[in-house]
Amino acid sequence: MAMKSSGKLGVILLVLTFLTIALVDLTRDRQIDWTRTYDQRDKIPYGLFFTRTELSKILGNEAKVRDFTAMNYPDLKGFLRGKERGSLVYIVDGMYDGKEAVAELVAYVERGGEVFISANSLSIALLDTLGLDQEYYYPRDFNDAIDIKDRPFTLTDGTKAFYKDLDYPGLFYEIDSVGISKIGYFQAEGREVPNFVEVRRKKGRFLLHLEPLMFTNYYMLKEPNYNYAATALKLLKRPDVFWYDARAKSNDAVQTPLRVLLQNEGLKQAWYILLFGLLLFLLFRSKREQMAIPVIEPEKNMSKEFAKTIATLYYESGNPGNLVQKKIEYFLYDIRINFLLDTLTLDEPGFAKHLSTKSGVPLADCEYIIALVIKYRKVTATTDDELIEINKQIEEFKNKANIL
Repeated sequence: MAMKSSGKLGVILLVLTFLTIALVDLTRDRQIDWTRTYDQRDKIPYGLFFTRTELSKILGNEAKVRDFTAMNYPDLKGFLRGKERGSLVYIVDGMYDGKEAVAELVAYVERGGEVFISANSLSIALLDTLGLDQEYYYPRDFNDAIDIKDRPFTLTDGTKAFYKDLDYPGLFYEIDSVGISKIGYFQAEGREVPNFVEVRRKKGRFLLHLEPLMFTNYYMLKEPNYNYAATALKLLKRPDVFWYDARAKSNDAVQTPLRVLLQNEGLKQAWYILLFGLLLFLLFRSKREQMAIPVIEPEKNMSKEFAKTIATLYYESGNPGNLVQKKIEYFLYDIRINFLLDTLTLDEPGFAKHLSTKSGVPLADCEYIIALVIKYRKVTATTDDELIEINKQIEEFKNKANIL
């Protein structure tokens, strides 16, 4: 009788668990995912589902749009064979192809192909080959408020749009070389700063754009921004269009009979909960009746409370400069430990380059964070806003450099 009662109790607990999970899932506040995935499957604000779906409509019925995946140089070389009538479209966070892949793309363009790239960062090999230089726009005074309403992004045909998340957009400079022309720019400090260029090479051309965020779902659903992105994409003139899909191979790896469950986040969670519940049920069924063992609670970990108390004391003291100093010193400690760099040479010109090489973070980001550290390292009086900005920049750098 005791075993039967135990079995019934296990079933009741399992049912109650499922009901509780279902209730919590239905009533929870679902947060918007603002991750910048630049993936055609994602319907989140910064995915590319809408753009990929609308691309055929934007380019017209004559264009044939297909996906392609070339994760390395041999794949790219094999794919490009005989496709000189086509256009390759890359809308990615960063394009970091090496010299061999870049040489293959250049050869493809010179044979008559067309390559459209919109990325936050272009590979050094591609920039050097095409004779371009890329940078990011920062106001002359770091503390200046940036009013994006005064900085429209414009194409040479007059199409204009505004983007609220582009505080520090990418730009090209020194583009006076033969075969390079400006086809898009933004207004800053009374100047037209180029961020979209055409580079002609023999029979074909590169279209290089420095802000993929403009093509994401969030902006494409707004008419002025849609017009801007659609006009930029309509510059593609080849009949065959190949959209670069970076995640195709990783998604194809899920080929188990349970792939429908595993590819859906909600179903996957339900499947794991079911397995856990069954194991729990079997544990209840197989367990022998025995005397209850008293539970001895371990001592509570008060680390969080301690950190919160210390933070409160710093906040109430009204001296964020002290926090800035400690934040910078801990950051320099991380650089010394993780990358074995001597931070006493922080002011030397080559330090940022060494840091970029060892961390894998773009040189522009390294130069910016080092300049920020040098500026505030010995400043004793700062504002809360400066503290927040310094903390944000340091955390972003650590994430890019995979410093845990």
